[in-house]
Amino acid sequence: MVVTAFFLLVNHDFKTPWDEAAFLLLNGSLQEGRVIWNNYWAFTNSRIFDSLSAVFLGGCCLFYLVKNRKNSFEERLSRVILIVISVALVMLVIARGFNDYHHPSPSQLVEPFININELVSWIEVKTGTRKSFPSDHAAVSFICFLLMGHLFGRRYGLVLLLFCLVNATPRMVGGGHWFGDVWIGGVLLSLMVYSWAVYTPLLAAIRRLVSRLLKLKIFLRLTQNWQ
Repeated sequence: MVVTAFFLLVNHDFKTPWDEAAFLLLNGSLQEGRVIWNNYWAFTNSRIFDSLSAVFLGGCCLFYLVKNRKNSFEERLSRVILIVISVALVMLVIARGFNDYHHPSPSQLVEPFININELVSWIEVKTGTRKSFPSDHAAVSFICFLLMGHLFGRRYGLVLLLFCLVNATPRMVGGGHWFGDVWIGGVLLSLMVYSWAVYTPLLAAIRRLVSRLLKLKIFLRLTQNWQ
């Protein structure tokens, strides 16, 4: 079903009826004098925020690995590895599968466009690309939300749901992504990878590999306090 919906969008150039209206509404909220508002969106569109987001996701995995003792360390490590593989797959699909797909961001096509760099001087952010579909920020956020909620527990899922909203929205405000890039491309791609990760024997294969590795003396010494 997800795959069918994804490919049906090809006939519409991966665009939705709400793309332009959503962009004009969100980008139009950037105005002279809205200092806190403008600076927030500038910061969340920056590479600094991207790095902090990566640290946050890594921290969630590390916290689960060390603190959640309901499952064995072997099981916890296997689940974390599954998430890492899924994120890597999402990034690979975007980098390879859509590398030659020309899909300009709204900042390059729609007028009026308010450039956030003209409102905020302390940082410069990227506001456009020729390959905006799908949103990599959204896809990574959603796959982490789906898998952490499924594998780590409901509390992680709720935290990651909030993270999805915070991490996926800024590009729509800054002009880097259309509504469809985020809420269609990002969501559908993450659902496809999620289905592959959960409904195949991948986790079982990872468990077997981790079990063998943890039997080695070097790993026994490193992980004996995390069991």
